[in-house]
Amino acid sequence: MRVPTLGTDPSRVPAACRWLLANPRFQMVSMVVILVNAAALGAMTFPHSAEVATFLHWVDHVCLGFFTFEVLAGLLSFGRRPLRFFKDGWNVFDFVIVFASFMPGLRENVTILRMLRLARIVRIFRSLPSLRVLLVAAGKSLPKSAGVFALTGVVMYLWAMVGWIAFSSSDPEHFGTVGKALLNLFQLVAFDDMGNVIRGSMAHNPWTLPYYVVFILFGAFVLVNLLLGVVLASMEEAQRLDDIDDQISADTAIILERIDKLQVTVDKLQADQERGRGFTPFR
Repeated sequence: MRVPTLGTDPSRVPAACRWLLANPRFQMVSMVVILVNAAALGAMTFPHSAEVATFLHWVDHVCLGFFTFEVLAGLLSFGRRPLRFFKDGWNVFDFVIVFASFMPGLRENVTILRMLRLARIVRIFRSLPSLRVLLVAAGKSLPKSAGVFALTGVVMYLWAMVGWIAFSSSDPEHFGTVGKALLNLFQLVAFDDMGNVIRGSMAHNPWTLPYYVVFILFGAFVLVNLLLGVVLASMEEAQRLDDIDDQISADTAIILERIDKLQVTVDKLQADQERGRGFTPFR
C-alpha cells in the first residue's frame, strides 16, 4: 500500500496515520520499543554509576516519546471523530498510562511514576495477538470457573471432614483439625509432594490410602479437567471474538477512508459553489 502524501489536504492525515499503525514494520518497532523499555526498567533496579543512570533515564524518555507519538497517531487516524478512539479499551489503557506520565503531581511521585512505567510493558499484550487472546480468555474463564471453584471447595471441605472423623485420633499430625486435613488435600490437588503426604499418613493408619486415592481420582483429575475444559472453551471464544474484531477493524478502516474521500469531494463541491456565487458575468 502506498503512503498517502499529506500535502495540504487535512483528510489525508488520518489515512496516513491508519496506514502507519497498520504497517507490520511499525508494529514490530512498537514491540521492540516495549521490550527495550522493559529492559531499561529492569536495569534501573541494579546499582550502577551516574552515567548509566542518565542513559537509562534517557532511554525511558525516548520510549515515552514513541508511545506518545503512537497514541497521537491513533487519535488522528479517526479524523474529525477522534472520540471514537476511546471506544476500544486498549486505546483507553494506552492513553491513560502514557499521558498520566505528563500530569503534574503524578510525574513527581516516584512510586506512581514507576508504576506507570511498569504498566507500559502490559502494552505487549496488544502488540502480540496470541497474548491478547490469552488475556481475553483468562478474563472470560474467571466467571465461568466460579462454579468449578465452588464445587472444588465443597468437595474438599466435605472430604476433609470425613478425614478428620476417621483419622483424627490415629493421625493427629495430618488430620488433627479440619484445617490440617484441608492442607493435605490441597497438596494433593496441586500434586505437591504427593508421595510423601500419602506415605506419611499411611505410617500412622494404612486406611488413609483408599481415602487419598478416591480424592485424587475425583478431586485432582475430574475437577481439574473440568477447569481445563472451561479454560479451553474460553480460549476458543476469545479467538473467535479476536477474529471478528480484526474483521471489523479492517472494515472500519475502509469505511473511514471512504468517508474521508467523500468529505473531500463535498468540500470541493462547496468551494466550487462558493466561487460560483461570487462570479457575476456583468461587471
